[in-house]
Amino acid sequence: MADDTIQLSTFFSEKDIVFDQTVPSMYNLVSALVERLAANHFPGVPCGPIVDAVLRRERTSPTAVGEGVALPHTRISGIERPYMALGIYPAGVPAEGVEKPLKLVFLLLVPESQPARYLQILRALAKLLREPGAAERLAASREPSDVMAQLRRSELSLPEYVCGGDLMRQTETALRAAEPLSEALEHFMADARTELPIIDEAGRLVGTVDTRALLGCFIPKGFRKLFPGFAPVSPDVAMSHLAARLEEAHQIRVCEAMNTDVCTCLPGTPAQEIAADMAERNAAVCYVLDDEQRLIGEIPVGLFFRRILKD
Repeated sequence: MADDTIQLSTFFSEKDIVFDQTVPSMYNLVSALVERLAANHFPGVPCGPIVDAVLRRERTSPTAVGEGVALPHTRISGIERPYMALGIYPAGVPAEGVEKPLKLVFLLLVPESQPARYLQILRALAKLLREPGAAERLAASREPSDVMAQLRRSELSLPEYVCGGDLMRQTETALRAAEPLSEALEHFMADARTELPIIDEAGRLVGTVDTRALLGCFIPKGFRKLFPGFAPVSPDVAMSHLAARLEEAHQIRVCEAMNTDVCTCLPGTPAQEIAADMAERNAAVCYVLDDEQRLIGEIPVGLFFRRILKD
């Protein structure tokens, strides 16, 4: 499929940039940005429901990305293409759950029918703001022309389909193949995880370990025979057999319970291919790898559907 090369500035103009010294709350901030977009681009669309939708999403899934930057967004009906407003607040705006007051806020509104653009623009913004000094330079801007010039320096190639890079989240926990299986057990108990990736010393994905493998290691097929009639006469004695097996987690290595038939994709893999592969393998997670097979993210099945259907 062909790519469209576009710039972030495609989605807004100088008149969509708001400079404000005093904003008392997140509600006022979002209201001002929505009203600016409505006045400039879709004057017939009511602002109230849009503000409510943005703030409702912000309460359930805050979009602050650190260093005084937030990316509030929602999908709405009544517009034909994405629109973006940028608010720059030198004094900072306090927001719930955010350590640093917000100084740079991109508000993105996308048609309900365009989930691909929605996810891709968010990823592009996040990529731009990860560049050293980019957020600070934008927050220090005092002229709309300066802001536009900075954004025009970052050309983006957005394909016409949602891909792995748009859907993934960062992998926070990964195991090494030589680690004791007790490490996996600790994560499963503490984090309510059901599967963990396993990487080598270079960060390449080599397999996974899941709760099914854990059960297979520590609960033998004849486990029922340890409980004749399931009589509850001495539960401590009976459960000691299971406790003894679990103690072996310190001797068994992760690689001994590893599954190597893993669902993987590249950042540019289309969502349709990811869905088909996950369904074929009955996989709970698809792992995103770079060209060197290093693990860079993951797409749990729940996140896949939430981002496609809800976000």
